[in-house]
Amino acid sequence: MVYNKPLPRLDDPVQGPFWAAAREHRLTAQKCGHCGTLVFPGLEICPACWERSLSWTDVSAEGSIWSYVVYHRAFHPGFAGELPYVVAIVENADGVRYTGRVVGPRDDVSVGAKVRAVFADETPEFTLVKWELA
Repeated sequence: MVYNKPLPRLDDPVQGPFWAAAREHRLTAQKCGHCGTLVFPGLEICPACWERSLSWTDVSAEGSIWSYVVYHRAFHPGFAGELPYVVAIVENADGVRYTGRVVGPRDDVSVGAKVRAVFADETPEFTLVKWELA
């Protein structure tokens, strides 16, 4: 099966560690070694204290839907066969917000709904973090 959707740069020096952890079915965020702030997506400096002491750490794979949208139009041809689908901003139990697909019944998706991360091995090199209702 051919994966015909956009792929991230898995070797990106800032985001690459996130994708490597996802491949191992772990959800991660950066943590500032100076002030402890959790950061996602990855950055080169902490947005809270401006230190360069960020490192990747495992975080909770449980959370709740903060906001969501149901897509009825594919903005990339690779998604056309999956319409309609849900994309949500999920706030995990550690307070980190992630954007991703919600899999499962659309009718049960709502703001505040409890979700958990699931890991979809899309290619031998690439795993996508998605969310399912808990």
